[in-house]
Amino acid sequence: MFQFLLVIGLVLAYYGYAVTRNPNIWGEQGKDCIKEEHWREYVLRNGRFVMYAGFLLAALAALDAAVNLSVWVYLLILLGGLVLLGYPLAHWMKKTHGTWNPWPRKKKKRH
Repeated sequence: MFQFLLVIGLVLAYYGYAVTRNPNIWGEQGKDCIKEEHWREYVLRNGRFVMYAGFLLAALAALDAAVNLSVWVYLLILLGGLVLLGYPLAHWMKKTHGTWNPWPRKKKKRH
């Protein structure tokens, strides 16, 4: 698995880098959905995204070769998903109640 991910990551990184240097490599993908004046920026952003995704994949593959990373990555994805599930609730609480904390504090009486 390590070799496959490393090769795919490096190919994606190179392709993304090449697109950022020469946007014509991207071809006509999505051109009918984007206005002509925004086309170059669209291609450059997608090229950067592909390049960074390739670097991330290559780094994960290298770490997987060094240590057994699959369990840690699974736990990070699971925890990230739980955090993302809680974000809309916290946003709604802040908007409606003025605080993200669903358990209001009792005010202490001062004597």
